[in-house]
Amino acid sequence: MKFIIEKKELSSLSSLVYRAASNKNTIPILSGMLIEVDSDRGLTMTATDMDIGIVASTQEVEILEEGKVLVNAHYFNDFIKLLPDGIITIELNLEASKLSINYGRSSGFINIYRDFEYPHLPLEKMEKRMELPQSILREALRKTSFAAAFNHFRQVFTGVLFDYLADNQLRIVASDTHRLAYYTYELPEEDKPAFNFIIPIRTVNELMRVLGEEEENMNISFGENNVIFHKENFILLSRLIEGTYPNYRQVIPSNSSSQVLINSNALLNALERAKTMPTNDKLKIQNVQFKFKQNEVLINAFSEIMGELEEIIEEIQIEGEKEVNIAFNTNYFLDIAKIMQAECTNMQIDLSGSIGPAIIKNPSNDNYLYVLVPLRSSN
Repeated sequence: MKFIIEKKELSSLSSLVYRAASNKNTIPILSGMLIEVDSDRGLTMTATDMDIGIVASTQEVEILEEGKVLVNAHYFNDFIKLLPDGIITIELNLEASKLSINYGRSSGFINIYRDFEYPHLPLEKMEKRMELPQSILREALRKTSFAAAFNHFRQVFTGVLFDYLADNQLRIVASDTHRLAYYTYELPEEDKPAFNFIIPIRTVNELMRVLGEEEENMNISFGENNVIFHKENFILLSRLIEGTYPNYRQVIPSNSSSQVLINSNALLNALERAKTMPTNDKLKIQNVQFKFKQNEVLINAFSEIMGELEEIIEEIQIEGEKEVNIAFNTNYFLDIAKIMQAECTNMQIDLSGSIGPAIIKNPSNDNYLYVLVPLRSSN
């Protein structure tokens, strides 16, 4: 095997793929990245740790001799990333079991693994179910995935739900049971049955690295208990999270006792300042108190260790019940406020009393919303 390629092209391809390789030493071969060159596909790289697999390819390569080789993915990526820009020549020396890398008048080599033991990704029988514009998929994941649990005894809450309904509505949902993020998108009318699946947050993170703002579609297929996201020159295969996602629609309140319009930027800034207050020994969760009144809201963050913050945001609009005292997890509300501040001048907060869940949404866009469960606090 021998090929010539620009360093930037090689590094770009490697950085897409290498993260799928295992960084553990339990099964050394899974820490490898398979590099293949042939006249039909050009240069192709593959990595998998059996939970996730990524395949990416490029035609921007000059192939002098076809072949394949398996090298340590993380080392190869780190090495290539640090090379100077310019032309790189890569050649396999099977007798010495080394991959030679030549750049300018300099060179190095990497020891290789035996590739005949490398696992085969099950891509032959994949069945396409839908396709989404990359920009929509990126937006949906950006606006929902942060609400998933980092760790939970019910594994479904550590992933993102894709729920396709028979009315051509796709709903993308994430929740850790204390907050819920909801995004909906109407697909082109197709006659297909409802289905749903849950992907791990790790899969979301890898998708976000490759998704662009363009309208080119990302195809979504299934095969052998895996979901496969694929477009030209890129495939991401991921295991699915098994289990039934709870009925998230029951969690979204159908009515409210108060509707508040508040400046998104003012609230974001107040929450960021409130976040500087450390937690108390009794209440380990950073919290912020809201006291809504006719035309203003008092925001309070208190710490026995450090002090107290009180801010007033004026010129809010409130309909329904005028005086409501409620407390929220500061970090949870801040995550939502960051999205809202970038999307709308004023955000809408629908309250259901002091202990009922609140809905936070963009008043001019109804395709996404957030449900936030308040904290019980005596402060």
